[in-house]
Amino acid sequence: MSRRKYVMLLLSVFTICAALLVPMFGKPGSPVTHSDDGQLSTDKPEVVDGDEQDRTTLSIAVSMDETEYQYWQDENERFKLSHPRISIQMTNIHNEDADEARKKAAENGEPFDLMLLDNDRVREFAVQGFLLPVDDIVSGDTAADQMEALTSIVKWNGSLWGVPLDCNPLLVVWQKNILKDAGLSAPPKDLEALKAAVATVVATNPQISPFNLNTADPKEMAAWMGMFKENSEAAANLSPFTITQKEQLYYAAESAAQIYRLAPAQQKNQLLGAFGAGTLLSAIMPWTLYRSLSNEERGLLTIGSTTGPVVRANGRSFVMLAGTERLSEANAYITEMTTTESQLDHYRSLGRLPSRISAMTNEFEYSDIDKRPPHFLVGMLSRASVTPDPSWRERWERWSKLLVTLGGNQTLLSPELASTFISQWNGVPERPIGDAEAPPEEPSETDAKLNQ
Repeated sequence: MSRRKYVMLLLSVFTICAALLVPMFGKPGSPVTHSDDGQLSTDKPEVVDGDEQDRTTLSIAVSMDETEYQYWQDENERFKLSHPRISIQMTNIHNEDADEARKKAAENGEPFDLMLLDNDRVREFAVQGFLLPVDDIVSGDTAADQMEALTSIVKWNGSLWGVPLDCNPLLVVWQKNILKDAGLSAPPKDLEALKAAVATVVATNPQISPFNLNTADPKEMAAWMGMFKENSEAAANLSPFTITQKEQLYYAAESAAQIYRLAPAQQKNQLLGAFGAGTLLSAIMPWTLYRSLSNEERGLLTIGSTTGPVVRANGRSFVMLAGTERLSEANAYITEMTTTESQLDHYRSLGRLPSRISAMTNEFEYSDIDKRPPHFLVGMLSRASVTPDPSWRERWERWSKLLVTLGGNQTLLSPELASTFISQWNGVPERPIGDAEAPPEEPSETDAKLNQ
């Protein structure tokens, strides 16, 4: 081997050895020498996780009890498994006003991206420019799968401003045995039929009450005002009282000594006791309360107006706040949480009815009411009872305040109190039915009296 080739071989070997030794001295965790020849440090260099940098936080406001809030926390964890780049920050505002909570979050620099709103607040927020339309989410087959009672109230100016999630409608329930004793195979269709039924059964049982009247709850009172189909639209829209609604109030006042004054959610046992004893003909109760009854208790009752429309659906919808910069993430969250299967799981866990028709009708085999909502509810919720009207919220606040004048469930509803209530709501003087105005006298008779 020539001297030149020998030198070249040695240089190659040296270069290879140096290349192998460098990683050993520079591996992570090795002491780092500061540029100012200071003491050695064992600090590890900061490692930036690219996935963390790309993660987006979606802020959602809800208002619910702790049991349901925990359910949604679990749902959020499952959502993150399929959407690892989206974190969920859910705030439970409890009984705080939704608009006040929205303002407070914005002022603190942490605005909400989504809110779960009661349907009767959606138009109010949309009119004021706080929301984005959600027509892109609820379109095609998804739009056809929604029940009209839940979408009609969140429509405004040709767009949909909320994606319906669920509802808890107020139902009119009737005691079957009393109806049978009155010769009826179905609930009475109007007030006159109710009066006739009560007159028939009271002849043999004077203790029978025509209905439970809960004036302490604005929602239940509105539903009671629309308990008959002819008045359901007026009651849902909070229109001035119709003639038959006035008659219904006066009938309640005339029967004040017999009617029950219970709050079903808080006085469930007393209400069921009255039904079980056969002394109460009808009552308004939320679907979740009806669902919680035993089969024997539900067997005593039948639901009126199963073909709708329902006065108070008590629905909720997801809405997108106008200031959000996370449109795709919000879209993904709403879409996943409102699928048919998600809504059925929600129903089985919490009892609130789904907003999708398919969740009510896809399976036709028999299953218990705890697992599957009854099909007849589709007919009740597929008809709109509220006409989109931005002023509705103002009427609701006025309605809630005016009900306080009735004194709650501890105050008997007298004809005079009913007359004042009607007059204040309709904005015109009211004369109790039966108190006819005297006909004007002839001029000659009047003059004669004046001259006496």
